[in-house]
Amino acid sequence: MKNSEIIKNLDKKKPFLDHKNAVLSAPIRHLFMIGVIEYLNKDDDRNQTDILEIGSWFGASTLSWAQGVSLYSGENSSITCIDAWEPFFDMDIHSESDYAREMEELLESDFAYNIFLHNMRTLQGKMITQHFRGKSENILPHIKESKYDVIFIDADHTYEPVRKDINSSMRLVKEGGVICGDDLNLQLHEIDKNNAINNKHKDFIRDPLTEKNYHPGVTVAVQEIFGEVSSWGGFWAMQKKNNKWEKFSLKNMAVVYPEHFTELHTEKAKSHFSDIKDSLF
Repeated sequence: MKNSEIIKNLDKKKPFLDHKNAVLSAPIRHLFMIGVIEYLNKDDDRNQTDILEIGSWFGASTLSWAQGVSLYSGENSSITCIDAWEPFFDMDIHSESDYAREMEELLESDFAYNIFLHNMRTLQGKMITQHFRGKSENILPHIKESKYDVIFIDADHTYEPVRKDINSSMRLVKEGGVICGDDLNLQLHEIDKNNAINNKHKDFIRDPLTEKNYHPGVTVAVQEIFGEVSSWGGFWAMQKKNNKWEKFSLKNMAVVYPEHFTELHTEKAKSHFSDIKDSLF
């Protein structure tokens, strides 16, 4: 079905993620998003959890945060999303990437943005949601300090944008809150360091040491700012304690699969979790 037909036939009551580009990273990471909300609320009497998401795409991760909030936090919780929903790949660098071309097309046509809007409408009446369409570097400086319990960074994965998003977000996290992000496939101590640094402006490369694919910009930026971080299946996080950033554990988290996932997403998450659960915690 053509994208224009998909938009016309959306079920207003149900989220739409039945598209090959709907969930761009490993579905297992959504389990840890929900786990973070459980972790923050387990020993806390807070009646709300305020979340800022930088990079929302179709809204799959937004829906996962919302599910975590509905399970473990109060009804006064909120989710704020920031995304430009506009082409961002440097096609001189990624000219041979079919993935980059597909992404650009979904952004240029506003298909990704319209699917996001549809998915957010399915949350109406359940919690407070809002979004800002624009570049994070232009929006983050205008947000007051210590506003959010969770900030999730999943926008441009090249080095400079990742570094800017992290640095601009750190002051916005409440004491005890968490800053986290997607696509930390490998940490710097696990790979060829010089190769990562030399290619940090690229979106996705293969590490010659491990022969695994990863995002060098995410790896280098996270390492420079935090050093080694808590990481589960490519989802990374650090907690703010006494104005310092510390690793933490999700060892006893409940394993909750997102209710908005398609069967394929759920199957992938379950299979991946089964493969790596013994090494996660």
